[in-house]
Amino acid sequence: MSFSINTNVGALAALQSLDSTQQSLNNTQNVIASGLLVGSASDNPAVYSISQTMQANIAGLTAVQDNLSFGNSVLGVAAAAGSQISSQLATLQNTVTQAQQTGISTSTMNTQINNILKNIDNFANNATFNGVNLLAATGTTGVTTDTMVIQDTINAGGQLTVGNQLGGSTAMTQALGLTNLSSTSGGLQYSFNSSYAPAAGDYLQLSNGTNNWVFEFQTTGSTPSAAPSGYTLGANAGGGTNYLTNVIMGTSTSPMAAVGALINSLQQSGFAASLSNNGNLTIAGNNVSSTGSAWEKASTAYSSGSSTNEAGVTQTALSGGSAAITIVQNAIGTMNGIAAKIGATQQEVTGMMNFSSSLSTSLTTGSGALIDANMASESAQLNSLQTKQQLAIRTLSIANAQPQVLLNLFQ
Repeated sequence: MSFSINTNVGALAALQSLDSTQQSLNNTQNVIASGLLVGSASDNPAVYSISQTMQANIAGLTAVQDNLSFGNSVLGVAAAAGSQISSQLATLQNTVTQAQQTGISTSTMNTQINNILKNIDNFANNATFNGVNLLAATGTTGVTTDTMVIQDTINAGGQLTVGNQLGGSTAMTQALGLTNLSSTSGGLQYSFNSSYAPAAGDYLQLSNGTNNWVFEFQTTGSTPSAAPSGYTLGANAGGGTNYLTNVIMGTSTSPMAAVGALINSLQQSGFAASLSNNGNLTIAGNNVSSTGSAWEKASTAYSSGSSTNEAGVTQTALSGGSAAITIVQNAIGTMNGIAAKIGATQQEVTGMMNFSSSLSTSLTTGSGALIDANMASESAQLNSLQTKQQLAIRTLSIANAQPQVLLNLFQ
C-alpha cells in the first residue's frame, strides 16, 4: 500500500459517491416538489411522449365538454319554449272549436286566436341562448362543437334548427302552418296516392273569387316557368289580382319533398298550409275556396274551373271552421314531432357529455399512473439519500485527513 499526497484515492472515491448521492437527492427533491415522476423528456422519453399525447387529448375533451354543455343549454331553452308553444296550441284548438258554436262572436274569437298566434311567435323568438335560437328565424348557426355537428332529422337533417326556411318574427306560426288562421277559415284538402309524381311545369291554382294564385313547380337551376297558358299576371277582370309563384324543387326530389317546398311557398304567400301525419295537405286563409282551385299537370291551360287533372291528387273542399280545426290539429302534430326531436337530441347530447366525462377521467387516471410520483416511496428514498449524503461527507472528511497523518513520518 502506498501513501501519496498527490493522489488521495480515498478522497476521490468518497467525492464520487457524494456526487452521485447529491444528484440522486436533487432528483428526488424535484420529484417531491413537482409530484411528477416523469416531469420532462429527459426523465423517460417514451413515457413522457405518451403522457403528452394523453394530456392533449384531455385538453381536447375539455373543449368538447364545454361545447356540449353549451349545446345542452340551447336545447333546454328550446325544449322549455316548445312546451309553452304546445300549451298554446292546446288552447288554440279549444278556442277554434268553441268558435264553431252558434251565438259565439266571431270577431271576439278571432281576436283570441290572433293573440294566441302572437304568443306562439313570442315564445319562439325569445327562446335564444347566447345568440342561438332553434325555434325562430332562419340564419342560426345551429349547435356545433369543435369536433362534430349535432345532427338531427328536423327539416331533413343538417344542423339542429327547427325554424324551417322561413324568416321574420312570425317564423314559428308559418312553420306550423297557422298563417292567417281564423275561426271561420274554409279551405281545401289534397290527398296523394302512390301515382303522384310532380314534374316541372305542374301547378296548383287557388282562388277566393277575386284574387287568383298559381304555384308552379320548377326544378333547381332551370329557367323560371312562364305563367300557364290563359293566365295573365296582374289585375284581372274580377277586380282582383293574379299572382304567380315558382316552387323550386330538386331534379330528383321525392313527391313529399316537393309538397314540402310548396308548403313553404304557400306560407310565404300568406296561406295557412300544413301536412298531416297521414300525408294530407290542408290549405286555408285568404278566403280560398274550391271554386277556381285545382291541381294541374304541366302545359295544361289555365281555367277558372276546379277540375284537377294531376294524377294521384284528390281535392276536397273543407267547410268554414273545419279547415281551421284541421290546420290546428296538424300544427299540434308538427309541434309534437319537433318536441320529440329536440328531446331525442337532448338525450344524444347528454350521452355524449357522460361519455366524454368518463373518457376524460380514464385518460387522466392513465396519465397519472404513468407520470405521477409515489410520494410514500419518494419520502423513504429522500430519508435514505440524506443518510447516504451524511455518510459520504463523513467519509470524505476522513479521507481528506489522511495526508495530514503523513506529517508524523517526518517528525
